[in-house]
Amino acid sequence: MSVTKRAFLYVTRKRGKTVLLFAILLIMATFVLTGLSIWKASEAAQLDLRQSLGGKFDIFVDWDNSPYVVKEIVQDNEVDEETGKTSSAFLMYSTVQFTPEDIAAIKSVPGVRYCSARLDDLVPFEELSLFPGTVPIAENYQRRTKMMGVCNSADDELFTTGTLTLVEGRHITSEDQAVAIISQDLAERNELHIGDYITTHIYSTEDEGYTGEEIRVQIIGLFTSNVVEQFGETITTYDKIQNRIFVDLQTAVKSDGGTINYGFSALNVTIDDPQNMEQIVAGVKDLPGIDWTAFTVEVDNETYENAAAPLTALNELVMTLLVVIIVVSAIILALILTLWTKTRIHEIGVFLSVGIRKPAIIGQYLMEVLLIAVLAFGLSYFTSNEVAGQIGNHLLEQSIQTEQEDDGEVTAVATAVDVGADTLIQKPLPAEDGIQVSVEPDNLIQLYLIGLAIIIVAVIASSITVMRLNPREILSKMS
Repeated sequence: MSVTKRAFLYVTRKRGKTVLLFAILLIMATFVLTGLSIWKASEAAQLDLRQSLGGKFDIFVDWDNSPYVVKEIVQDNEVDEETGKTSSAFLMYSTVQFTPEDIAAIKSVPGVRYCSARLDDLVPFEELSLFPGTVPIAENYQRRTKMMGVCNSADDELFTTGTLTLVEGRHITSEDQAVAIISQDLAERNELHIGDYITTHIYSTEDEGYTGEEIRVQIIGLFTSNVVEQFGETITTYDKIQNRIFVDLQTAVKSDGGTINYGFSALNVTIDDPQNMEQIVAGVKDLPGIDWTAFTVEVDNETYENAAAPLTALNELVMTLLVVIIVVSAIILALILTLWTKTRIHEIGVFLSVGIRKPAIIGQYLMEVLLIAVLAFGLSYFTSNEVAGQIGNHLLEQSIQTEQEDDGEVTAVATAVDVGADTLIQKPLPAEDGIQVSVEPDNLIQLYLIGLAIIIVAVIASSITVMRLNPREILSKMS
């Protein structure tokens, strides 16, 4: 008679033991499968979180240590007529700056999502009717607004974070010259459309003002702002986001006379996965053609780390529970099978007397448990689906509370921030209503593999005490 047939006959004959072992294996499998599904859901939530938040680092001129920084005295020991105090003014700039080619190279590094840079200046647009701010400013600044020179406006933080949305026309690219993107509100206020021109002037060092050659830029896009100013918020006219004007880099350089700037002194780099921050930063620093004695890198991963802390804690907790469940399950199963094996000494003696070898007897015991386990593990798919989501979100709540107690502040899995004139919208993060836990087929495959390992260990451990006896010792125990 084959091992499988003997095992099947024993399982069907010993119904009480079969039902008890089935219940034990079902409970064990439910806990293991629940842990596996929560662990996978936690991993998926962390991945979604990383992809949603990304990570970022800034590269900017090292003003303290760069050998290319120039400091020029603009005003030396000038006496204020009203106060009588003496003051000096300095102009500091770097002769080494980032070029559009540098930005393109950084953006090509694997893992980099966006690389943005701006060249900001307060520029007068005399013919524009600007939206007035709530803070009084000097008369010569009342007609000025922030003009931001960019290589690719689509990569600018204000657009990539959703603070601004292009609603008409197209974005500025590195190939553009004499073009602009303005707000839809400003266009409607001034009856402007795509294809129209707006005018400013080149900065004159002699007159110390924008009195030089006229610069005309064509409107190629309109944006709308997704931020709402709060009632009573203090803001200047040139800081109002509706008054912002994006232009190409060449126009921005030309407008300030082109004597100081030809590129960018700072870049903001957004990456796909914050976990790869060190690798990506190292890849950027390995790029040829960038003199790193002029620049420094500042990593900002705090937003992701704070948001991911509860999920990380949940992941560690689930892994610990999984190990405990597996070890305890193996011990309990081994103890029960050991007790049952001791009651089968007569059966073992008979098998040995008819020439059945010990490995075949152990194989039968293993097959008996496996026949029951196949059914128990399959049924655990349904029981785990019922409890996994509730347990997973309960554990997540506990992890969030633990992080709050440890940090003394709220650690957000999903956060919202106030938005002002110069701040960005923070998009809602995944899992703000908990983690979505479900038992997947691959979890079931993992369960069968883990369960098989537990059963093999338990059966071997339970059989050692009896199987190491020789036939004479077995007969003596039978008597």
